[in-house]
Amino acid sequence: MAEPNCNIIGLLTDFGSKSSHYISSMKGVILKINPIAKIIDISHNISSFSIIEASYIIKTTYKHFPPYTVFIIVVDPGVGSYREILALKTESNYFFVGPNNGIFSVLLENDKISECVKLQNENFFLHPLSNTFHGRDIMAPVGAYISNGITLKNFGPKFSLNNLVGIPIKYKVILKKKEILCTIQYIDSFGNITTNIKIDDNNNIKGTSFLLNIDDIITVQIKIQFFKGKYTSHFSGVPIKSLLFLRGSSGYLEISINRGNAAKKLGVKVGDVIKVNL
Repeated sequence: MAEPNCNIIGLLTDFGSKSSHYISSMKGVILKINPIAKIIDISHNISSFSIIEASYIIKTTYKHFPPYTVFIIVVDPGVGSYREILALKTESNYFFVGPNNGIFSVLLENDKISECVKLQNENFFLHPLSNTFHGRDIMAPVGAYISNGITLKNFGPKFSLNNLVGIPIKYKVILKKKEILCTIQYIDSFGNITTNIKIDDNNNIKGTSFLLNIDDIITVQIKIQFFKGKYTSHFSGVPIKSLLFLRGSSGYLEISINRGNAAKKLGVKVGDVIKVNL
């Protein structure tokens, strides 16, 4: 029995603008298999090899797409080595294809995986098979076949979710001190810093009793330096060039500077562990 399909395929890579021909070749492979596919470029500007950044982008993006969308994720520092390439389906009916290097484990935060297989059936691969471009030769064709309604069991054996590689992202709440050790997940082109502190619609920090109120003063510690700012609902809630904290559009605590670059000011990068004092 074939899967329902919506013919939408999302691409996420760390190829960058100088490697656009790699992206084009993947699209060509997809269109040969599914000529009516609608290919969406989610991003090709993930920082090189940044699994943390790629995980953040995909987990905050995929549910804005229609069910049965197929996401192909090519952030693959281990290409050519022994690491599994997987295809999986969530209970909410989204498909993902990519390497087992930690990217998929983050999906368990927001969704449950209903099916997962290891890609082994070479009948669905592009030949000859390159050792350095599995995005084109394995992931793109498999994603295209999934978008045509081919069920996952055709691509290879079941893969145990217990064997999904995790990402060591630091997150620790210290209740007595009202401190949270957290990890920077993403920094956008404006220098806005996204942490992995989840905040609900009522400004409660998820999993804690901490409530953030507008104009509360928050301190962030970067190594031995301390920076203070107000918690606000929008950038102009503080004077120009002032540090601020807010609940970003993805629901995570962000650190920003009104009309400035917080990442440069604080001297941080994706993957850094910082301490937030409430």
